[in-house]
Amino acid sequence: MTKPLVISGYALCWNERACIHDDQGRFYEQFLPGAFVDSIKKRNQTVRYSHLSSLDFASAEAGQLTLFEDEKGLSFRIELENNHENRLLYNLVRDGQLSHVSVGFKNAEYKETKRGSKKFRLIQRVDLVEISIVENPAYKTSSVRVGCNNRLLELISKIDKALSG
Repeated sequence: MTKPLVISGYALCWNERACIHDDQGRFYEQFLPGAFVDSIKKRNQTVRYSHLSSLDFASAEAGQLTLFEDEKGLSFRIELENNHENRLLYNLVRDGQLSHVSVGFKNAEYKETKRGSKKFRLIQRVDLVEISIVENPAYKTSSVRVGCNNRLLELISKIDKALSG
C-alpha cells in the first residue's frame, strides 16, 4: 500500500474582503466565522482543480477531505490517493505553482450594504459545495501546502476517516 499524498491549508480567512465580478457587476464579499459550520456537517463537499467538476480529486464523504472552522478561517486537509494524476497536483503544490484555494458555494445567506456605488455582502451562512486548488483566487490569503502541521485538523481527519469507513 502506497502512502497517501497530504495537502492542507486555508480555503479562506476571516475578515478578508474579496472583490467579486458577476453578470450584475462588481461587489465585495466577506465571510463571517460560522458560515460553513452547518454545511461541513453534511460531508458532501469535493476537491477540484479550478472549479472543474470533471476533475474531482477527493471528497469529504469518502474521508479524504476534512474541513474545519478555526479562529483563522476555513481550514482543510486533503488525503489524495497516490496515483499519477494526484502526484501531478501534489507536485504543483509542492513546487509553489499552485498555492491558493477557492470555494464554491450556493444558497448564501448574507446582509448587503452600500457605500456610495460599492456593494458589500457579509456572508453569514452558505452551503459549501467544493474547494478548488487554483492559481488566481478571490481570497488572496487562501493557501495550500504539502503536508499538514495542524494537530487538531489531523485528529478530526482521523475521526472523519473512521466514520466514513
